[in-house]
Amino acid sequence: MKTRILWFFLVFIVVLSIFSLIITLNNEERKNPPVELPKGILVSELPENADILFVSMRYILNDLDCLDENYEIKQNFLNDPDCIKKIYNAESNVLSSPRQLYALNIETDEVIQLTNIECDFSSVKPIDSTKIMTIGACSDTDGDGVLSTNDEVNLFLIHLDEKVVECLTRGLNLTSINNPDYSNVNQKILFSAQNIGVFHNYLFTLDLDNNLEQITNNEDYMDFDCSWSEDGTKIVFSRLPKQDYPWLIPSQIWIMDPDGTNQIKITNGGSNPDNEEPHGPYPIGIDVDPDLSPDNTKIVFSRLKTGKENVPFGVYKLIIMDIETGEEMILDSSYANMIPEWKAQGIVFIRQVGSSTSIMGRKQSMYIYKDGKFTDLEPEPYHVFPIGSNGASWINMKE
Repeated sequence: MKTRILWFFLVFIVVLSIFSLIITLNNEERKNPPVELPKGILVSELPENADILFVSMRYILNDLDCLDENYEIKQNFLNDPDCIKKIYNAESNVLSSPRQLYALNIETDEVIQLTNIECDFSSVKPIDSTKIMTIGACSDTDGDGVLSTNDEVNLFLIHLDEKVVECLTRGLNLTSINNPDYSNVNQKILFSAQNIGVFHNYLFTLDLDNNLEQITNNEDYMDFDCSWSEDGTKIVFSRLPKQDYPWLIPSQIWIMDPDGTNQIKITNGGSNPDNEEPHGPYPIGIDVDPDLSPDNTKIVFSRLKTGKENVPFGVYKLIIMDIETGEEMILDSSYANMIPEWKAQGIVFIRQVGSSTSIMGRKQSMYIYKDGKFTDLEPEPYHVFPIGSNGASWINMKE
């Protein structure tokens, strides 16, 4: 009798163990609900091993409205009415959630969200381990209830250690602020802007003590897309001959000294052999987003080839030009390659891949070009447009 009881007890224990194991495996397969991030600045310094800063709204894919009952990202989430309302505001024709700042470790693919604040950012540059320079909108100036590029844009300095967001351009009587870059050598921010009441873009520098200097003043050109050389001795920028809208003459690339002197035209813009109409507001052939190579001998930039391919983004060729010879090397002529930044680690840029048949097929993500190879840094679904990165910048100038 005791033997039978012991045998039944052992069988019971085995069955119970198997049942518990099944429950455990099922629970492991099912994800836990997402943990809501606190508001504010989420780190006190840049992650030590991070390589790239970037701007994205990927946190939206952790929202319950974009997750299924198993807390997995919904398939075709852009077609889901609950999820899309968190991404796109059809009434205002803008993104309905603000883009935030992130850091990426290339080797491990680890991504850390740096901010969760009421600001919509569009680009970001590192100052040091505890300071970030960024541009964006932090107040609803057009009154539509959404923070977006339609609102007043300013330059900000984010103090990670102090959890403070400092507006650098408040009270400077500037508008249409865009394309900022920071020089660690000169300790100045370079950017394009308009003086309030004057429809004309010039280039300005601003140090961290808010000392402002206008460094271009040519009334025949509008100046945009500016960046410092790594050694701080040169500025390269995009210059648009002043003309009535719609613009028909493509922009050119120029180079000059840090104080705005010795201005030299490098390109004349690209051709438009088929007399194609402008792609949106931009004429075919514009040369934009230039950046100098680390040794100042070459320039990488984007040139609008056509708006009829890679729909709806068009094709912006990624080009390297030798400054001395003028020789051009085309790295890509199939996609929209935007905002390249060239450091010793390679060229980081944003690529948009179009699709005329599926909105889920449209992609926007960070890429690196180095040693003849393109590397996509954002996995699916984080590269689906408009979730993917909007701007990226190297953190450390690693050799």
